[in-house]
Amino acid sequence: MASPSSCLDRYSRFPFSCCLSVIAIVLTTVFASGCGGGAMGTSGETGTTVTASFSGATMPSAVAYQAGTTGRFQELTLSGSSVSFTLPAETSAYGFAYICPTFAAVNAYSNESIIQATTTDTTALSLACPSLSGSINATFDASAIPGVTSTLLYEGYWGDQMFGTSGVQGLLDVPTGTFDVALVAMGDNNAALAVQIQRGVNVTSSTSIAFPPMTAADELGSAPASITNVPSGAAADFDTTYQTSGGLSAILPVSYTTGLPQSTYPTVPSSQSQSGDFYLIQAGANLTSESLFALVSSSAASAVTATLPSPASSVTPPMAAAFPTFNAIAAGFTVAGTVVDSSWTQFQSSSTVYNTYTYVTQTWLGTNTTFTVPDLSTLAGFAPAPSSGGLEFWNLYSTAGTPLQFNPVQQSGVEAFTSPMSVQYVVTGGAFTVP
Repeated sequence: MASPSSCLDRYSRFPFSCCLSVIAIVLTTVFASGCGGGAMGTSGETGTTVTASFSGATMPSAVAYQAGTTGRFQELTLSGSSVSFTLPAETSAYGFAYICPTFAAVNAYSNESIIQATTTDTTALSLACPSLSGSINATFDASAIPGVTSTLLYEGYWGDQMFGTSGVQGLLDVPTGTFDVALVAMGDNNAALAVQIQRGVNVTSSTSIAFPPMTAADELGSAPASITNVPSGAAADFDTTYQTSGGLSAILPVSYTTGLPQSTYPTVPSSQSQSGDFYLIQAGANLTSESLFALVSSSAASAVTATLPSPASSVTPPMAAAFPTFNAIAAGFTVAGTVVDSSWTQFQSSSTVYNTYTYVTQTWLGTNTTFTVPDLSTLAGFAPAPSSGGLEFWNLYSTAGTPLQFNPVQQSGVEAFTSPMSVQYVVTGGAFTVP
């Protein structure tokens, strides 16, 4: 079974929930500022139309919308791969919710997403649901790379470690479609040593590929990297992801035996790189009640500096509730872009793990400092309410920068990051018993 490739506890995109399930941290769209909208307009008058479009082969099993900030969510019917709704006149705030078909991994997983924004933010939502019916069998030989002890195989955002330096290894339950696939040779202390990339692989329910034997031409280089604005007493580090235009998001781990902070990041040899590829450096530092992150892209193997946001002035966990209310994090961002708040909640019922991602733009919030996860349990096809006495996990995020979007990586199987990118975010998390 494949898992998201960035399940790394010290700085991962889901630092509090990595070992709980196959989850992706939710980064959200940063929009231009605007005014929040009110409730319903005058009867008979119509306002702005909002359209949500879904890419890929898998469509959501249910969709719904909300007019204003307090209106009731109403069911919609998908038409092909898109759905539209028209707001009442003089209403700019809206909500849009969708739930993707349950897919199987260790457990069955259900992903529900709720977007609360305004027409000033966007009227065109580009979204996706996972199509995880693919599999890959890869033949490989990395034994010629000095110090190699294992390998990693990546397709899209999904990766799995292979214990051995040569042979045949598979990835199961991965996205179907055309993707780049990477083989990474690993050494002691899980440091990446070399990489090969196969471009434009048609991934189906049964795909076989053969990597040529690795040589010295596949070995990684390095480029300078630094992290600034690190809080006193905190240890900061980073991971490096190589992004390709073919949908690949391959982490290139580094060794931590030489101490922190690191001064270089691994770079891909020219034999394996192409125009349109870029590096994504994610720097992070864990504090007592929060974690600070910065994402910086580089289209070339050149020096990179990642600046962390300043710690939040206050971080307040939510009160225990089936549908909790979150206090927005007041973080110290130094990058341009509207601040967006989001949350992830998770509970398990029987053998199904339910994930809910809630995104709230600052324009939707207006002067409010809290937001509540909407209760969609009475709508056909959406997730049930958590049971009293059950355990509910949560993460809370505050994000600033450009460019970002409303799409958990797990929904599409691909991280749709672009370059240039400069993003900062703060995350905290925990768990409570549902009252």
